[in-house]
Amino acid sequence: MGQMQNLLPKEPMAPISTDQITTGEDWGYQLKWDGVRILAGLDQNLVSLYSRKLLDKTSLYPEVVQALSGLHERRLLLDGEVVYFHPELGRPVFQKVLQRERSRAISTNAPLFTYVLFDILVDGDQDLRKLPYLERHHRLKEIVSDTPGLLIADLFLEGEHLWNWAEARGWEGIVMKRLSSPYREGKKHRDWYKKKIAVNMTATAVAMIIREGRVASLVIADDDGNYIGRASLGLNEQTKKRLLQYAEMHRADAVWSMLHTDLKKEQLAWLSQPLSVQVTFLEWSQDGMMRHPKLVSIEGV
Repeated sequence: MGQMQNLLPKEPMAPISTDQITTGEDWGYQLKWDGVRILAGLDQNLVSLYSRKLLDKTSLYPEVVQALSGLHERRLLLDGEVVYFHPELGRPVFQKVLQRERSRAISTNAPLFTYVLFDILVDGDQDLRKLPYLERHHRLKEIVSDTPGLLIADLFLEGEHLWNWAEARGWEGIVMKRLSSPYREGKKHRDWYKKKIAVNMTATAVAMIIREGRVASLVIADDDGNYIGRASLGLNEQTKKRLLQYAEMHRADAVWSMLHTDLKKEQLAWLSQPLSVQVTFLEWSQDGMMRHPKLVSIEGV
């Protein structure tokens, strides 16, 4: 597998954020799958998985390795996202994948993930990165179609309709790709763009960050009690005063024995009765943090 590892990009090609939907005959559109970016290498019946930062993830996703093993006797370098598709919501749920990433172990009742593929970089002795994206996508469909556990990201030619569909169903957004574009590492291109749909969720404020005797922000946790970020946007002075009074009335010992580096230098007021909050944010980071969170409402204050 060493030879295949030498063919890995320094970093995967990544879409650039935009508020616009690009249009024109040279553009294709895909749903943005809410998962973890994974590169997959197959060589001599061996399968290896690599993260966005090229860390080895092979042992963490055995169901993906098993699915890719169905492509035996092929030498491939593939690009995609590992996702958990929620059967009731009808869309991917990032937190399920994040649980696997954080635990670094697999329980017997762990949910099964799907590898959603959208690009192919190497096929046999051919390096395909200079080929147009449309041609690479066709090649991917020819090789991977009808393989259990693997899914090819559909390519659409109408962006506005796809955006409306994704927005109505709570998906993460859409990705726009220039059909004639080669595979370029990172964001050194003007060929892939992403338009995001804001995430809305109910979470829990387990503590407050206090600076100079005033509430600066809330410490937010998900349903499993994991830290997912701090939020201050949406707090006015009147609300901050009420929050400080609440914190003084509901003092508690620290909830977490190990603090996230984001909190280690902060003065924290832990709450004996955590607050339910409604928060909206742009997207999840790969390490499970909210990006640009804003508090919409706080119950009980």
